Amino acid sequence: MYEFIDHWQTLMAGVLALIAGAGTVWATIKSANCEIAVAQAQTKVAQRQTTVTREIEGRRLSREGYASYAMLEAATGTVIEDVEATRKLWPSLPTDHHSPRAYAARQRVKRAGFAELRGAFLRFGGPLTEPFLRLDEEIDDYSSQWITRVNPISRASQNIGVSVDVYP
Repeated sequence: MYEFIDHWQTLMAGVLALIAGAGTVWATIKSANCEIAVAQAQTKVAQRQTTVTREIEGRRLSREGYASYAMLEAATGTVIEDVEATRKLWPSLPTDHHSPRAYAARQRVKRAGFAELRGAFLRFGGPLTEPFLRLDEEIDDYSSQWITRVNPISRASQNIGVSVDVYP
């Protein structure tokens, strides 16, 4: 038996090397297939997370947009109510636009929620952005048409209005 091994040892070493090589190739392929399966599973998990994140973001944007439109409706309703109340309190303002009544009428119209709405319009845009910004500017111009002047005799502040006829 020893003679057999002695004569054929090179062939046996080659066969064993071939078997070891095949085993190594098989183990490498199996390991690679496992790694591919794990990577595919991770990719699927990441895709699901991305889908869920997009859905959550879409819902958040929808809720924020809905809240912005509800706030716009409330804010413009408040402006309309302020203008109507002002017209009822002072159906006709005196020609002297420097009077305390004219000042009070100008200060009656408020811009409640306009800062938040301005931010929402800048984020979302839309066809209402330009009219809203124009309304905001007109209210600001109307309310700020008063300057403060110090009476040099009494040292008291006095509001002086700019003549703008907004009442019919």
